[in-house]
Amino acid sequence: MKFALVKQLLTRASACKDSERGSLALLGIGLALVSLTAILAILSAGSLYLTDRRLTGAAEATALSVVAEANGNLSQPLEPMASRFLSQLPLRGLREVTLVDTSVDDERTVRVKLCSRWFPIFENYIFSENGKVCSEGLARLGR
Repeated sequence: MKFALVKQLLTRASACKDSERGSLALLGIGLALVSLTAILAILSAGSLYLTDRRLTGAAEATALSVVAEANGNLSQPLEPMASRFLSQLPLRGLREVTLVDTSVDDERTVRVKLCSRWFPIFENYIFSENGKVCSEGLARLGR
């Protein structure tokens, strides 16, 4: 009697497994697509963050170079100094860097604004748009 009951329960369980097998496949495919989308979004956000950090470093280095080259005379044109430094700076990981503005804020602080084009890691996909990333760097003249 017990053996027949166990056999009956096992056959019902295997019948349920066969009827739900397609549902699990769809669930697995959906989960894989959601995971892949999340991974691509995280990688693109990381790429954008690294581009911004590199551009900020380049802007700050340019501002420091302008302050050092000006020798305390911040009333002279500063853009040629910034352009000269940028042409010598190795801009790894940055593309199409442009000098937007070089200005003096309070007769002691040099502000340099740079912009660059950001390209996602996966440039071959339809959804990969490029954008413009801008960053500022400040350097203050010492006493």
